[in-house]
Amino acid sequence: MFVFEDKSNEHSPQTFSFARHLRGIWDEIHVKTEVFRYKVDNLKQKIEGPYVLQYNPYRNAKRRPPEEIKDVCQGFDKNKFNFCKATPEEVIIQFWRENKTDDVHKVLVNVSPINHYHSLLCPSVNKMLPQMVTPESLQLILDLYAMAGDRDLRIGFNSLCAMASVNHLHYHLFFVSQNLPVEAVKCKNIKGPIWVTQNYPIPGFCFEISTSAMEMYKVIDYFLKKSIAHNIMVTRGRCFESDLDTARVLIWPRKSSSGAKQLTEMNAGVCELSGWFPIHSNEDYENIDIKSLETELCKWKLEDFDQLCQDIKLLF
Repeated sequence: MFVFEDKSNEHSPQTFSFARHLRGIWDEIHVKTEVFRYKVDNLKQKIEGPYVLQYNPYRNAKRRPPEEIKDVCQGFDKNKFNFCKATPEEVIIQFWRENKTDDVHKVLVNVSPINHYHSLLCPSVNKMLPQMVTPESLQLILDLYAMAGDRDLRIGFNSLCAMASVNHLHYHLFFVSQNLPVEAVKCKNIKGPIWVTQNYPIPGFCFEISTSAMEMYKVIDYFLKKSIAHNIMVTRGRCFESDLDTARVLIWPRKSSSGAKQLTEMNAGVCELSGWFPIHSNEDYENIDIKSLETELCKWKLEDFDQLCQDIKLLF
């Protein structure tokens, strides 16, 4: 069970509505303060085939310059920007497990948001962990997602060399009402609990959320040991073998984007891989087509994905 503490320092039990509370405080900060680098009211959005396009002209120009990243397992540098340096005004909620009061997790507004309610979950923030998934943080996001009970909530992760901008452990919290293509894409079982997406421009591994975090972490740990860049999305979806609703955890291995993230072109991070494209240029937003979107996704596909599948099967 989690204990939540909001800006009034009131403690709440697990029945506390995490998603509703996050939205309310985020709106208050957005309207009443100058914390955000820009406002995200009335962003244009449209559907292009199965893909969701959103026009946000501000994020490209007004966000904090990304950190230079050279390795998937790059160490934490306290001299660089990290979320311990975030101001108190940026904090939405902090919380901990009942039996671990010294291990505090924080939810912060993303001061350069992609859309409304875009926030950052920083597990064990004071431990200053680098941007590498840990078994504990993976369990944390799975528990939080299940507890939140909000169909619009998605939880994303960009590894180092996969469009992460800050080398301090964090996950992205998004609220998106539209269906995303990865929620319905067909998947093929390769062994045990692990499935592979089918007929999608960039293939990835997929689990139903009922799978244990440690089973999922086997794949992530392999990527870390092999320095394979990766993106992760927790989202609603269909069961692999029925039409029942569930939630999916998608893990994409992908080509590295080492060096500082480029802000002059489409950045293929977890949003884009899931089929949700924030677009910075109005010309691109008006003219881009399905073929161009899928070409962008294909650019990041690992050339040896089939061999990687064989290697991953040996983990199960």
